Parts: sequence; C-alpha cells; structure tokens
Amino acid sequence: MSEHIVSSYDEQLDLINSTLIKMGGLVETQLHNSLVALGDKDTAFAEEILRDDNKIDALEKEIDALTYKVIAMRQPLANDLRTVLSALSIANDLERMGDHATNIAKRVANVKINMPDTPVSEIVNMGENVQRMIKNVLDAFVQKSDTLAINAWDLDGDIDELYLSIYRDLLKTMAEDPDTITGCSHLLSIAKNIERIGDYVQNIAEDIHFITTGQALERKSEKRIKWEKV
Repeated sequence: MSEHIVSSYDEQLDLINSTLIKMGGLVETQLHNSLVALGDKDTAFAEEILRDDNKIDALEKEIDALTYKVIAMRQPLANDLRTVLSALSIANDLERMGDHATNIAKRVANVKINMPDTPVSEIVNMGENVQRMIKNVLDAFVQKSDTLAINAWDLDGDIDELYLSIYRDLLKTMAEDPDTITGCSHLLSIAKNIERIGDYVQNIAEDIHFITTGQALERKSEKRIKWEKV
C-alpha cells in the first residue's frame, strides 16, 4: 500500500476522532449553559441555548457519513474497526446527551414556572458533577485510556445517589406544599435529564473500554446495585 493511501486513511480516522471530540465539547457546553440558565433562572438565555442543539445534530450526521465511508472504502480491521464502529455508538450517545441538555433549557425557558430555590441549587450541583464526568470521558477518549474510562464510569454511582436524594426531597416538598407541585415537577424532569446524561457517559466509557481492550466492560458498581433496588 502506498504511503499516500496510508496517510489518507490515517487522516480519515483522525477526522472521525476530532469530530467526535468537537461534538463532545459542544455537548459539555450545552449542559454547562443549561445549568447556568437554571441557576440564574434566566429564561432569555435558555431560549438562546435551544438554538444550539442543531449544531450537535449536524455533527452526528457528519460522523455517520465519515464512518460509513471509511468502512466501505478501507475495510478496517482489529483496533481500527473497533474505533470506527464505536464512533457511531459514541456519536449517538452524545446526540442524546445534547437532547437532554436541551430539554433542561426548555424547562427553564418556561417563564410561567416558579421553581423553589433550594432544590435548584442541588440540581445544579448534580449537573456540574455530570459535566465533570463528560470532561473525564472525553479525556479518556483522546488518550485512549481504559483507566480514565473506568474512572468516569464509576462516577455515575454518585450521580445516581444525588438524583435519588433530590427525587425524595422534591416529593416531600410537593406533599407538604401543593402550590409547589408544578415547579417541582419541572425540577424532577430536569434532574432526570441530568441523570440520563450520566448514563450515556457510562455508555461512552464502555465504548472506550471496548476500543482499548477489545472486550465488553462487564462491571456494576455497588452504588448502582443499591440504587436499582430502591
């Protein structure tokens, strides 16, 4: 195979990786901005955030096209094949994460909803932890580090515990003061969207493990087992 063809193939793989990283950065920013809008109860900023979701969707389509082109033209093997196939899965998870971040902004943009202050700050804190998870898993992808991927995977147990605590507190608040039901219902939805983003980060960590080791990640944290039994 000529050096030119090999170089072109490497460039295609690098383009897939760089586009995934760009997409992940946009998702991280989308979540960050949604949390800022929530914390500040800034409905105008929330409306701006809604327009950015299309950028994430466009990058997913770009990655799909790139990966299918590489598979058709290059017929990658071994680690390259795992990387290309995982790119499709990671892009899909990132797109869904972007949707959940956008859903948070949609809730904040509803100017008619009055949301209690204390659970808002707790939910923002939970979201910031998930944002760190995203950064960690993106670092794991860049470095192709199984250790970093597993570390990011394990953090989701903490997110699940935070979500469960917030869920219980919001139910208690609604039971004690029916006037808070509408606002707390929106906060329940926001918290669930954040928790789901954490789940997708776990999926990406599993894909990175597959890329680096060639094996599926068979792992379940004790915190996750306890949370699922509740």
